[in-house]
Amino acid sequence: MTSPDQLKTQLRRELRERRRALDPARQQGAARAAALALPALPDWDRIARIALYLPADGEVDTRDIAHLCRATGRTLYLPRVGARGELHFALWREGVPLHSNRYGIPEPPPSAPRGDTATLDLVLLPLVGWDRRGNRLGMGGGYYDRALAGPRPGLLVGLAHGVQEVERLPAQAWDVRLDYVLTEQGLHRCGD
Repeated sequence: MTSPDQLKTQLRRELRERRRALDPARQQGAARAAALALPALPDWDRIARIALYLPADGEVDTRDIAHLCRATGRTLYLPRVGARGELHFALWREGVPLHSNRYGIPEPPPSAPRGDTATLDLVLLPLVGWDRRGNRLGMGGGYYDRALAGPRPGLLVGLAHGVQEVERLPAQAWDVRLDYVLTEQGLHRCGD
């Protein structure tokens, strides 16, 4: 019998391969589609404080989304990994140089003001896999689950390619569920 952790490890490997196999045109198309579909979120006009990520390993690119958000006056935050492995969101000011963290992912400098997670209106999360119930399979470090375990921000939206959807992911008590997933096919509302 396969344990949830073993199943997650197997799925992670398979889904990351699917994601990496997408050609550049399909990757770019998914990024554009995500930016075009984002304003379909409920209360989009009231969403002002947005946390997103910068892509790695075939994740949906967020540059088009960042451009849209900046053009419409929204405040952006990026994840920053602390010395003890904790993830928090730091203000991402345009023009301020980013620094690579230990994983090679650009993040705001240590001097960047932190955003209180509970005051974020929207968090856009990277993922390896997802299901329609809102379960998210990440890279396995639990960074987002721990960062979002306290007072909940507004909406949690995963960004994914359609090939990353699975019928059902194993869920554990500490897993944070998504409200929506945004793919090249559009916005998918999650729930049981």
